[in-house]
Amino acid sequence: MRESHSQNDDLEESDTDHEADDAGDVFEMLKTDHRHVQDLFTRFEDADKRERAAIAEETLTALEVHAALEEELVYPAIAKVVEDREAVSEAREEHHVAKLLIKELHKMEAGDDAFATKFKVLGELVSHHIEEEEGELFPQAEEGGFEPERLSKEVATRKAKLMRKYEGGKKSSRRKKAA
Repeated sequence: MRESHSQNDDLEESDTDHEADDAGDVFEMLKTDHRHVQDLFTRFEDADKRERAAIAEETLTALEVHAALEEELVYPAIAKVVEDREAVSEAREEHHVAKLLIKELHKMEAGDDAFATKFKVLGELVSHHIEEEEGELFPQAEEGGFEPERLSKEVATRKAKLMRKYEGGKKSSRRKKAA
């Protein structure tokens, strides 16, 4: 599949930023998001209090955008092709719990110990969710005939719009700054 590409392909992908996602596979796009947030959770653990605020903000925004993409576009498409609809329902419930934690974290100071604890719990929930999604839900969808490349352009377009919304100042008014 994508294993045979040149160094020029890598440069073009980085030059066009997220536009390259349009031609890809939606599951690969989501897996890239998964690796990104997992990296952010790890970086948070090793960061000082000042760095934690920025890392947490980036993580929460990434999770909010990712959840919206899955809930609005990906899960409805998957639900049409999988026999085990319970897997989609469970994924939606995990999103619900994650969004509750995110909402609580937005009201807290990123430098507080309580924030770090709640953020760690969110990371554990997200890690569990990723394992189930990549190990069970995505394969079930593909077995059911889901074609991940068909949804990629729509997901990439929606992601760009959501990122502009969050980067346009909305996020800064929703979170307290670290002390």
